[in-house]
Amino acid sequence: MKFETYGDYAARTRASFDRQAAMRSMGIRIDDLAPGELWLSMPFNEGFTQQHGFLHAGVITSAMDTAAGFAAYTLMPEEAGVLTVELKSSFLAPARGQRFNFHARVLKPGRTLIFTEAVATAIDGENPREIARMTATMMVVQGRAGVTG
Repeated sequence: MKFETYGDYAARTRASFDRQAAMRSMGIRIDDLAPGELWLSMPFNEGFTQQHGFLHAGVITSAMDTAAGFAAYTLMPEEAGVLTVELKSSFLAPARGQRFNFHARVLKPGRTLIFTEAVATAIDGENPREIARMTATMMVVQGRAGVTG
């Protein structure tokens, strides 16, 4: 699907992502992006596990939410910001692996709401395994302090 973009959407998206202290603290980084899509990755970190040693569902949800939000952001006007207004996560398998990938894409863009989906994959050796999926609705926000750029 071909999407309309505004200005240097890639540089703007990377700059906004770089201001996310939460992603930085979890070691999550952008691997790639395209209009309406974003790929993130994260190394395993025992500091973000739950009581059974799996990556915590809250961390996975945060990464998928961020990937979905920035996939939407790639399509927004230069003066706009993005906020999540709704999300649903489904967990398919325990989050066990040496690293984790998060891919999000826009399903349907709009002027006010953008519908997205994200997939989390655990990489354990050479075996990637889908561990979670998310659908999320993002809101295009303009003219509000603290949410642009």
